[in-house]
Amino acid sequence: MGKTQKIPRNLSDKDMFKDWKEEPTIEETMLKSAEPQKALARPQARRTNASEQREGAYSTYLSQDAIDTMEKLLLEIKLDLFRQGVLDYRINVRRDGNTILLEHQTVEKTIKK
Repeated sequence: MGKTQKIPRNLSDKDMFKDWKEEPTIEETMLKSAEPQKALARPQARRTNASEQREGAYSTYLSQDAIDTMEKLLLEIKLDLFRQGVLDYRINVRRDGNTILLEHQTVEKTIKK
């Protein structure tokens, strides 16, 4: 059998880890190998938060109060349609003179065979 080495006593933490080298883990190896591919990958689109989404083109034409009222009314329509049992629908927007109309149209689901 091989010669056993005695463990030295009363060493500081720095002295105990003086010659120790950590071996790379599987995760570290995989991350290192993925780094060059990451540089070649297409950059992801930046996600916007709710406050940035409100800064759409309509915000130049509508006041914040009008936007809030419109969002509230659209939510009420969504809840009314849910109470009526309409779950799949599409909102169509059309103009009638100086009036903008929002109408819901139910979406027919096709069953794949």
